[in-house]
Amino acid sequence: MKRWLVALIAVGLLVAAALVAVPVLEERAAAEVKRALESDGSTKVGKVEVGLFARRIVLEDLRLAGKGPGGSIKRAEGSGLAWPLGELLSGRTPLAGWKIGDPLQAEYVELKDFDLVDPLGGGRWSAHELTVDGLDLARFDGRYTGQYPAAVLTARALAALTMRRLEAGNLMVALPGTGDTIGTARATVERYDRGRIETLVLSGTEATAKDEPTPLYKLERITARKLDWSRILAAVSSAGWVPGAPIGRLDVDEFSVTGFGGQVFSNYGISLKGVNLKTERDGEQKSRSRLRIEGFTYSPPLRSLQNAQARLALTAMGLTEVKLDLDCAGSADRQKGELGFGPCKLTGAGLGEVEASGRIVRGDPPFWRGVDDGDVVALGESKAALGSAKLVVVDKSFLERGLKLLSTYGGRSVVETRKNLAQEIRNYQPTDVMISQDLTKFLDTLARFVEQGGTLTVEAKPEQPLDVARLQALLQPGADVVAALGLTASLSR
Repeated sequence: MKRWLVALIAVGLLVAAALVAVPVLEERAAAEVKRALESDGSTKVGKVEVGLFARRIVLEDLRLAGKGPGGSIKRAEGSGLAWPLGELLSGRTPLAGWKIGDPLQAEYVELKDFDLVDPLGGGRWSAHELTVDGLDLARFDGRYTGQYPAAVLTARALAALTMRRLEAGNLMVALPGTGDTIGTARATVERYDRGRIETLVLSGTEATAKDEPTPLYKLERITARKLDWSRILAAVSSAGWVPGAPIGRLDVDEFSVTGFGGQVFSNYGISLKGVNLKTERDGEQKSRSRLRIEGFTYSPPLRSLQNAQARLALTAMGLTEVKLDLDCAGSADRQKGELGFGPCKLTGAGLGEVEASGRIVRGDPPFWRGVDDGDVVALGESKAALGSAKLVVVDKSFLERGLKLLSTYGGRSVVETRKNLAQEIRNYQPTDVMISQDLTKFLDTLARFVEQGGTLTVEAKPEQPLDVARLQALLQPGADVVAALGLTASLSR
């Protein structure tokens, strides 16, 4: 029994000694970290704290210089680091011993008052505060010798990164080359996984030109759900990427922007209530989308010659402002090889409506590659074709108002302007196009729409889907465009 008691006392003494030694070890590790960070003379740090049990590092008043990104960080903290204790004790940390491309894991990361500058590209990133929960950066290729290291290496890192949550306050990015800035008062990202974001919320976003005091654009709130920009990251990550190269499509299930403002909107007298996009998916092969742009109003102020001319034109039409709304649907069925758009309806309050729709058929792999990756060359190799298209124009007052505008500038009466325009349409003879009876009938319907108003419907229903080869044939002299496209026009009241 006494032996057990002696053993317990011995263990207790060892534990106590270890606990007493921990602060000493932490101070030693902090000193080693500070020495390692400042060893090459390009980095200065005011204070370092190390918590061994929590695998925690705190850096205060960090200043960076040298060939890489420079700037300052008031406070940087990382805890729950997946980093060996032996490395910490030796002064090798995820900052001092880490190089671009190495993996990094941390349960919690916090940066306060950071301002980082890329001396090569001229970009700049700053924020009042930034916190990350559940950071996991996988190993990626950090080798790059091209002209755009900031863009390419950032894209590679983002393609290898996962996070449970990110929050940033007063986040600002200065664009390389131009110095124009984009900033947001509050940014929140939930569940980021290698380019896929479950939810994104940006509050108080502004875009400002270099050396300008007033933002060009202001957006009160941007929200997105199930946003996927992995294609973009994959494209920019390529060693051969250059600005202007195809970068692929951005996918998002729900997207919303409200609270538009800024210098551009006020200078041109434009206001906009909101933009909303929603996509519903049936597996990976089928999707349906709907885009709505609501509350667009144009009322040009008398602040410039251009605006004054626009205001005079509206006045001649009997208007003080123009209000528009857009509601547009789209669908994709990769199994059938079809891409549809519409109905897309543009409504002008008190003016009329314009509705368009169409269908692309025979969608093959080159076509979908062009759609997904923005590869124009692939579209040229595709056998995809136009199956049908339709345009419906409903006149409520815009035709009469447009004729008033033409009459004002032409110095004629509305009746004379209408008559002359209708006659010009009937007599129109496009060059290198067969002047057939169907074309004459088509033009006559357009002319009657000018004379009578009502609802004009124009349809294209080619007997055979119109692919690139058949479209090129229409460019030959004497082509029967109306018959090839299956063009018809009808007019109703």
